[in-house]
Amino acid sequence: MYQLLLLLPLLAQLSLAWQPDHVLRIASGPVAADCTVRNSAVINGTSPGPTIRLKEGDHVWIRVYNDMEGSNTTLHWHGISQYLSPFADGTPQTSQWPIAPGGYFDYEFLLQPGSAGTYMYHTHVGVQIVTAYGALIVEEAKPPFAYDADLILLLGDFWHASDANITKGLLGTPFTWPNDPQALTVNGNAFGQCTGAACRAGCHTEVLNVLPETTYRVRMIGAMGLSFIYTSIDAHSPFTVIELDGGYIAAHNASYLEISSGQRVSFLLRTKSAAELRALNQTDFWANIETRWRSTRDYGAWILRYNLTQDDFPTLDPYAPIPALNKTVPLPDEAPYWITNDLSAGNGSTLGVYWVVDQYQYTENWPQVPYLVQAYENKLHPDYEGALANGGFDNSTNSIPIHINETVDLVFLNLASFVGTLEAHPWHIHGAHPFLMAQGLGEFSDDAYTAARQNRTGQPYRLDTGVGACISSAVLPLSHYSSFSVPQPTRRRLFTEQHHGPARHERRWMVYRLSAVDAGAFLLHCHIQPHMTMGMATVLLIGMENLPSLPKGFLGEFMAYNSTRTLAAGAQPAGYFELVEGL
Repeated sequence: MYQLLLLLPLLAQLSLAWQPDHVLRIASGPVAADCTVRNSAVINGTSPGPTIRLKEGDHVWIRVYNDMEGSNTTLHWHGISQYLSPFADGTPQTSQWPIAPGGYFDYEFLLQPGSAGTYMYHTHVGVQIVTAYGALIVEEAKPPFAYDADLILLLGDFWHASDANITKGLLGTPFTWPNDPQALTVNGNAFGQCTGAACRAGCHTEVLNVLPETTYRVRMIGAMGLSFIYTSIDAHSPFTVIELDGGYIAAHNASYLEISSGQRVSFLLRTKSAAELRALNQTDFWANIETRWRSTRDYGAWILRYNLTQDDFPTLDPYAPIPALNKTVPLPDEAPYWITNDLSAGNGSTLGVYWVVDQYQYTENWPQVPYLVQAYENKLHPDYEGALANGGFDNSTNSIPIHINETVDLVFLNLASFVGTLEAHPWHIHGAHPFLMAQGLGEFSDDAYTAARQNRTGQPYRLDTGVGACISSAVLPLSHYSSFSVPQPTRRRLFTEQHHGPARHERRWMVYRLSAVDAGAFLLHCHIQPHMTMGMATVLLIGMENLPSLPKGFLGEFMAYNSTRTLAAGAQPAGYFELVEGL
């Protein structure tokens, strides 16, 4: 008995060692970002979900439960390359069966050296991303830039309509667009005015507290479902931009910041001294937020507040209406390329409306068996030769098959919609960080590509979310902290993104160069969530014959599909993971 008592602490430690690093529970709950209550998908009871901080080299195990009663879900680790873990990407019917109500799934992946940076996680079913997202930070032992602390700015947009009603309108006949969001949120908060039963008191403008004479790394994350945002802080520009999409860049000053859905930008903010604040008689400063590249502009804000308790300065009220900041903290109109070229290396109709990519409309409910599950069962055989003869698209699998270690140029041609307008599309690629080679206005051609490359002062750089409309982009080059060489392509693949309807001349283009070194089934899609719901996506099947082995004990879980488990009425078809306890 005495020996057993001595072993109990060790057994307890071993038990704890086999617990997930993080447990996330996705459920339905009320969210009132701007005081109007909306039934939403929440993570661990909140929106946004908890911030997850990891380190380079970590082997990560995150268990995700679906506590919703009538909806499937998954979680995608946005920007993580998923080296040797394509089964952890979190995309329904592409990398996994979606998690059905009452089920859960274990996501396991390795954070490679050099992966430090700013990421996020979010659901990847329907439009749950409107509220179900959170910050994911990968830290390194010694960052290449010095700063004292970091702050997180999670930018989002908020609709009063439910996820189900938004999706029903997008896929319905007649088509119903959700229109602009009712609020722009910062860390889940926005000021709003509401009366009636569907209201909750206490909504407010987000306040970030800082100390004088301190250098902060501000990690700005674009978790919006639709909006393209410009922002600036009163009396605090220029900003020193140091990171885009998980990669460091050569430090560059910008007078304002811009970010699209899916992008992440870090900038250094050096706060003012106490003497400067006294001279201004001010310790609270407005940060203006405005949308761009849509027919109307939406506005939001947050407050930068200095902690100086020894002085009595006037303060801003986060519970009061936001003033007309476009007059006091002005932002420029839409401008091509932002600071990109200055940097060096270092409404309804009676028809259904949908987006197509090369005449194919993506749906998250197809194929019936997820691509990656088929591949591991040896039941997926892309037609590489047929795809080459068809411009790269395999009609037998509705995908873009690419051999392992092949390098391809992916050329995006943005065509006008059926109403004759162009939109800014933030194209996000899962499982990779390709080089952004060039982008341009007007028609795409070899001559236009060559000219765009020659006009750049910087070298190609990596990213995972670029703006395919190329009318504005927050893409920046890698710095000298990351060594790389740009590979030569073996072939070129053209994508055309357009609304269903008569074709128009393309007016914007962008070129990714992808080295296919990580095998798996990965989505390539517009990160504007209504656009993806309407079909603006495609699947890259990379190295289906070279997939990594599934982790020991994971095979049954990954392949299993419990067809007897049913969903509530109105829920989407789904698979279900039968988890083996103790894995």
